Amino acid sequence: MTAEEIERLFQAVAISKSQTKLDGKERFLIYRLLIGTGLRSMELSLLTPDQIDFERCRLRVEAAKTKNKKADVLPIRLDLVQSLQKWVKEHGIQSHERIFHYVAESLRYSFYKDLKAAGIERVGADGRSLDVHSLRKTFGTMLALAGVPLTTVQRLMRHSTPLLTAKLYIDVDPTNMMQALDQLPAFGSAYF
Repeated sequence: MTAEEIERLFQAVAISKSQTKLDGKERFLIYRLLIGTGLRSMELSLLTPDQIDFERCRLRVEAAKTKNKKADVLPIRLDLVQSLQKWVKEHGIQSHERIFHYVAESLRYSFYKDLKAAGIERVGADGRSLDVHSLRKTFGTMLALAGVPLTTVQRLMRHSTPLLTAKLYIDVDPTNMMQALDQLPAFGSAYF
């Protein structure tokens, strides 16, 4: 998703009156966490407060809850840690309890409704299709656009190789390619 689409999505969720199993505040936080951490939606759905180091802004991903069955510790932005901590306190969630109680189908249904409310096509004219997993891909793409080294993006996404990250999780569009070319000096342009 583009930064503009993300803003439209968040705006639509913030003013949403649509009835889904997940309320607007919960969806808003879920989307922020998926875009801001690169977690898979299943990993987020199983997250408990005892996996979060609120003081040092770290998130422990347990092996049993991951696709590759490997544990890891990831940094998490302070603003997301604070939002999570507030959510946990407001909802009286105990350290071993799941923070969110959604299933894949309800999140997918809500996401599609939110895309529609934001005026974002699920399948674009370019053939690009959006689903909940697109938020993970958006995380990787945004890191790359911010100039984060590929190996760091790979590590944050917990991929086995940088090739997997580069090939499948980082979108480069023609505008980005033109901006990259504009970074080069215009050799010899002063002569003719």
